[in-house]
Amino acid sequence: MKSILKILGVCLCVIGCHVLDAAEPKVLTIGSEAPKLDIEHWIFDGQGKLPKVTKFESGKVYVVEFWATWCGPCKMGMPHLAELQKKYQSKGLQIIGVSNEPVDTIQQFLAEQTRDSQGKSTTFGEVTKAYSLTTDPDGSTDEDYMLAAKQDGIPTAFIVGKDSKIDWIGSPFEMDEVLEAVINDKWDREKYKAEQELLNEIQTTIARLTRNRKFKEAAVAIDGFLGRIEDPSLKFGLYKAKLSILDRAGLAKTDAPAVYKDLFALSEGEPMFVQDVAWTAYEQFVENAIEDKEVIRLAISTMEKNLKDLKGSVRANFLDTLSHLRFVAGDLKGAVAAQQEAVQFADDSQKEEFSEFLKELQSEKK
Repeated sequence: MKSILKILGVCLCVIGCHVLDAAEPKVLTIGSEAPKLDIEHWIFDGQGKLPKVTKFESGKVYVVEFWATWCGPCKMGMPHLAELQKKYQSKGLQIIGVSNEPVDTIQQFLAEQTRDSQGKSTTFGEVTKAYSLTTDPDGSTDEDYMLAAKQDGIPTAFIVGKDSKIDWIGSPFEMDEVLEAVINDKWDREKYKAEQELLNEIQTTIARLTRNRKFKEAAVAIDGFLGRIEDPSLKFGLYKAKLSILDRAGLAKTDAPAVYKDLFALSEGEPMFVQDVAWTAYEQFVENAIEDKEVIRLAISTMEKNLKDLKGSVRANFLDTLSHLRFVAGDLKGAVAAQQEAVQFADDSQKEEFSEFLKELQSEKK
């Protein structure tokens, strides 16, 4: 699901943003010819199976991923990158991890302990030797890719397609489906480019209007954009943005119920989306941003329909939200029943919080 913060134009970096020089950049976007690589230090080469790359070879797919030893998410994703390299190596994939740190820093890092994708104790060196691990301390590769593409947070991955053009830019945690499609010649670059251009237009428009406190105009603009998009996840994000904007415009009490109706219809069959919308409805109701109990009843009925196949901690979270909704709807007995089941399925990190709310509900019965 595309982040609502992204749609509103808020630029988020992962912990420890990758700050680049403010020089005038070249422009790198979807469909651009991938810049040649001039990387100074190639530390690992896939155990002799992966060549040093300067110019991208036609017919092969590359992932150029920017990382650093201090970046927690980068380190977290390394075992998965190694697995992807092994999975698709026979189909011509080469993953190239690029840092801009001194070689000595990288070498010290590679000796550190971690766990592989199977949870076994190992070192970062053992994990990353499966793909091309590099560093380019002069920052030229950063400039050609990160700065040119206006990317300021790591890890960031660039998928270079079989024609040596940029197919996709984003978090490596979100690239699996795209990478598979690119490798199997099923990726529609032009469609994706058009979607990204529309997303940029949405982001720019909504950010400008909200920055100038033109919230009513922003809500109208969102309605216009909703008629132009097909992606359900983007529609979901826009509807959520509209809820926030209606609240800031003082229109939530009158206009939000219709938005919730559309959101619950869009979320049907996607329990995590349903829970997200339902909890937002609960928060807006208890904060008096909305007053219509029909929204709460709709949230309850939609959650009940989507509860069936959920298990474990996911089910526990879902039931906790359902319990809160039943409570504000006046169904104390139903709230207690849902929360008791939530506690039953809760994992260790959830149990204390869920048990505390159960006690509060039970005290209401006395």
